[in-house]
Amino acid sequence: MQFPRKRWSGWPTPSTLPKIALLALLVFPAQALAFWPFTQETPQKPKAEAVAPAVVPPTITVSEAAALRNEIQGLARELFRNLADGDPENGDLNKGILVCTFVELKKLSRTSSLGRYVAEQLMNEMQQQHYEVVEIRKSQAVLIQEKRGEFGLSRNPSEVSQTVAAGAMLTGTYTPSKDSIVINARIVDNRSAKLLSSATAIIPRNQLAEQLLADTASVREAKPEPLYLKKLEL
Repeated sequence: MQFPRKRWSGWPTPSTLPKIALLALLVFPAQALAFWPFTQETPQKPKAEAVAPAVVPPTITVSEAAALRNEIQGLARELFRNLADGDPENGDLNKGILVCTFVELKKLSRTSSLGRYVAEQLMNEMQQQHYEVVEIRKSQAVLIQEKRGEFGLSRNPSEVSQTVAAGAMLTGTYTPSKDSIVINARIVDNRSAKLLSSATAIIPRNQLAEQLLADTASVREAKPEPLYLKKLEL
């Protein structure tokens, strides 16, 4: 008696796939995991690129401006204290005082916004102490321009008076160093060049000071006229 032969399809049926997969995991775990269809690698998050912090330009604070003003006020108080006769009406400065721009000590023909600011502030301090201050930048006429304004001050020699009457002059120097700036002020008698008073202040070299020093410029010096030589034959 012959039994009917079953045809072998050669491929597992869908119902037997889980059993075969489970058997493979038990016998060959490492090799089976490589082909296990349900194993998924956890996606790795892309590494964030390092972003350099934005460079914020330093700003000038109100405290720096107020501190500089306080230093100039202290400089003015020392000048008043060192005057031999500080009476505004009958003392050393009774014939008026003119204030000049402060210059750099290494080169007396070079200045900056710092030198102009110190002179401007000292002019205010002298007037508030009731000294007679002469404004040498006053122009002889007021320049009026549309959309610009009215201008009464000038540094153009042709627009200002060529003669100034004042008994004394307030001027000085400044010396920048690595961390600070030394300011020396003096009041000089215009007739005798006698030193009437002097004072010193040291200010920090902060962001405000750096900005005031940035526009350093020198006085334009007139070029000497060419000298012609003629050879004489004897």
